[in-house]
Amino acid sequence: MATALPTIPRYVFCIIEPVVLILAFTTTSISPAYYVSGQFKLTSPLSLAPSETILTYQMSNLFLLIAIIELYVFHSTNDIKVAHALLKALWWGDLGHLGVTTWCMGWATLRNVGEWSLVNWGNIAVPLFLFAMRSFCLFGIFET
Repeated sequence: MATALPTIPRYVFCIIEPVVLILAFTTTSISPAYYVSGQFKLTSPLSLAPSETILTYQMSNLFLLIAIIELYVFHSTNDIKVAHALLKALWWGDLGHLGVTTWCMGWATLRNVGEWSLVNWGNIAVPLFLFAMRSFCLFGIFET
């Protein structure tokens, strides 16, 4: 595995994150209605309008695209500048994702963690963990 990343970030960004993204791709591809209805823990999946289905499939495509880019870049470079450039781009993406998701969820839903759906956990906890790992990596916490 050609990568400039230290051991812990290497496992997180070269194995765990791509696997999670591929699972997200699979879930949203197989059941767009589940993904959309899971945003607000509805009891049954919605019947999606064609535009909602298209948007969900596009989101699914983005999950796969990010996984592929990560796999290609991290597995093909030993240049820490390249690895950090990708981490910085993904860091900004995490910020945007978390900002929009938390804003749309609203404070009442956000603070009621016990009522979160699996999709909520995937949209908040996973990106928050990855954001923290990217931050630690970029700040040199994992350097030896």
